[in-house]
Amino acid sequence: MKYLWFYTPRPRSHALRGNAFGTLRVLYSTQNQDAKRPHCIPTQSVGTKSGRGFLYLLILFFLCAAPCHGDALFIHDYKIREYLVGEKEAELAIAYTDEGMFIDKNTRYTGTWMKRFFGKVEENRETTHFLLKKNQICEIDWYGDKIIVFPFAKLSHVTLIKKPKKETEELEEFLKARYRVSEPRFSINSFPEKEKINHYLCQRAEASLRLETRDVKKNAMSVTLVNQKVWVSDEVPGFDEYDDFHKKLGKRTGLDAQRLGSLSFLLRYWKGSLDPIRESLKDIRGYPVKSILTVEGQYTKDTDKDSPTTHSFEIKEELMQLREVLLNKSDKSRFEAPADFRVVNATP
Repeated sequence: MKYLWFYTPRPRSHALRGNAFGTLRVLYSTQNQDAKRPHCIPTQSVGTKSGRGFLYLLILFFLCAAPCHGDALFIHDYKIREYLVGEKEAELAIAYTDEGMFIDKNTRYTGTWMKRFFGKVEENRETTHFLLKKNQICEIDWYGDKIIVFPFAKLSHVTLIKKPKKETEELEEFLKARYRVSEPRFSINSFPEKEKINHYLCQRAEASLRLETRDVKKNAMSVTLVNQKVWVSDEVPGFDEYDDFHKKLGKRTGLDAQRLGSLSFLLRYWKGSLDPIRESLKDIRGYPVKSILTVEGQYTKDTDKDSPTTHSFEIKEELMQLREVLLNKSDKSRFEAPADFRVVNATP
């Protein structure tokens, strides 16, 4: 099996449509930063029956969907440019109620390559609920006419479902012998100056993460650089509902509550303790009004020679910005599945 050391989304037909957690299970199993695992992924298909949308809707927040009586509804504009996929535009709606969190994301694949591939602008919908009272996550599979239920016990990180390891002892030994995974390097800075975005006074923070893997056999090295700029404000209506939910989710699941904030996407790559950066994270308080995320890949060959060659390319760029906040005006039908959808429990 050959390995490509960066995330490379594959063109999809109807497999493009599908569940968010299916994608995230793939991501978790391939980009796990466990010291035993290189940051590379098989170029062969891995994953789920119902889709692999690189959903990072989350990617900063978290997912949901079900009957919703909306205490606070946040609507975001979301633009993505992704390697091998091109441009995507989405509307992301996130509602918080006393039942939980509900997310509905509608994506349009507007890039030239994807329009040629499908012969039109392909659309995809993803809806998920985090239900605190039921201790479960419900994902609506709009294209399979079903609702998939995951217990909180399978949640290893917000937006990530635990997947049992299938590696054999021989494979683990092979990976350990061939690849050297360096300790991730993480930095975070917040700035005291306030900036006004969408009428809200915001604090800006910037975070970066460097992941490095060396291929001993090929004398090569891959580096993934993840950078995020985020503007947060505690002036946003509904911030208390947002903040309260994530504190409750952290307690209910045993997750570190600080992993569930504005830098949640970047922190999913950081598997170590948050203690070295905890104080910095505490300084970033507020609802994310705007976020810019970039992921860059670098591949260096001939590292054993005097003049190694490095190739760099952009894997992903995301822009998400808050458009509107509605209090006590959420339309619960926006998050509900049709009555004839069947309910299925997620397989182990």
